[in-house]
Amino acid sequence: MGELQSIGYNGQPTAQAFRRVDPPISVLVDLAAVFPREPHRTGGYNPAGLQLHSVVEGRLSCWGTCEQGYWWGLVTYEIAYGARRKAVTHWIPAWTLKRKAD
Repeated sequence: MGELQSIGYNGQPTAQAFRRVDPPISVLVDLAAVFPREPHRTGGYNPAGLQLHSVVEGRLSCWGTCEQGYWWGLVTYEIAYGARRKAVTHWIPAWTLKRKAD
């Protein structure tokens, strides 16, 4: 009996891991799906806290695939906290994004 072949990547050709989006496109980001909350939690309200429960507009600049084959979007969008906003850019699961209708 011969040696068993290892499970995983075996040097086979793969598709490119990243696809640039040029120019970037407008997308909607479901922050409640990206940042799920602990169920049955009790706590107080802070009007100056991060607002991570809404759908916000962002700019998708790149698609990337992870080692397991799932797609992620590199998105820049604003997080509100109180009356202020701060732009952030990070990888977001593709299933939480929706192309914004123009």
